[in-house]
This record gives sequence, C-alpha cells and structure tokens, in this order.
Amino acid sequence: MKHFINCGSFLMKTFFVAFFCLLASQTVSAQALYKNNFRTGVGFAYIVEGDNSGAIFSQQYTRELSDRLNLSVSGEYLSSSRYDQGQKIFTSRKAFVMFDAAVSWDLTEHPTYGVKIGVGPAVRRRSEVDLKTGLSGNDVNNYIHSRERDFGGKVFLENDFYSDNRLFFGGRAAGYFYNKGSNIFAISVNMGYAF
Repeated sequence: MKHFINCGSFLMKTFFVAFFCLLASQTVSAQALYKNNFRTGVGFAYIVEGDNSGAIFSQQYTRELSDRLNLSVSGEYLSSSRYDQGQKIFTSRKAFVMFDAAVSWDLTEHPTYGVKIGVGPAVRRRSEVDLKTGLSGNDVNNYIHSRERDFGGKVFLENDFYSDNRLFFGGRAAGYFYNKGSNIFAISVNMGYAF
C-alpha cells in the first residue's frame, strides 16, 4: 500500500512538471509569434541645402533577429517646398522617394516602452525644381528641374510605447546622409502592429 501512495505522489509530481513545461512552451511560442512588426509614420523633415522643410511619410517592416538585434526595411516619401513671400511664388519644390535597410540595437527593453538606435544603407530618387534668378546676365527667372539617384546612409533613434501585446506607438529622430544632394533630418511619430 505504501508503494501505491508513492506511485501516486510520483504521478502527481510528473503531472505538475508536465503542466509547467506545457505552460512554459506556450509562453515561448507566444513570444516567438511577435518577432515581426509593421509601422507607419508621419513627420516633419528639414532639408539642409536650400532651407526647405516638408512632410515625410514612412512605412517600415522590422524583424527581431535576437533578443536585442533587429533588421528593418523601410520606404519613405518626402515632399517639401519653399515659398518666397516677397515674390509671391514657390522658389523650390522637392520630392524624394527613399528606401533603406537598417540594423538596430535595443538600448532598453521594458514591458511598456523601448528605445533603439540603428544605422544602415539608403538610396533615394529625388526630383527638384529650383528657381534660379538672373541667369545669362538677364533678369528672367528660370526654373531648373533635376532628377537624380543618390546613395548614402541613415542613422536613427527610435522609441516605442506599448499599449497592449500587439499595438504600439512612438517617435523617431533620423538623419539621412547622401553622396550627392542635400542631407535630411526628420522627426516623426508612428504607430505599429506586431505579428
């Protein structure tokens, strides 16, 4: 009889260990489910050359590679202009389509917020229309239109605030540096979904 009671105790302990392992495996698999996220954002961008400013719109996909290391690809569209109050005309209009890939590192991880820093290569297609005054020794204003493709890099600092398991919102400060054309600095807010 004593042997039977020990066997029951052993079965009960085995059941509890198996139940704990099942719960732990569910937690690990649930964390693995949310290694991807997609975010969309809107912000303010300042183009250094020409003193232009405008709106930047971004879409970004991020994959968590390890506990703190992330890989992301993103596309941005920037539209900017400069208006001359004295002449009552736009003296510059710029539109940029930009794509980049970045590796980021989580500086802090907390259940309600996170901060990361990242860097990566970038490419852009820019279309610019600039007013040039007094070309060829006359007083006629001419618009110069240029379309170029530039290569460079991107550096950013990003924070996220988590409202539940999947939804988050945050902000980003980014600098875009290119081999030709002007550099860009942007501040944006974004919202995302983890899956």
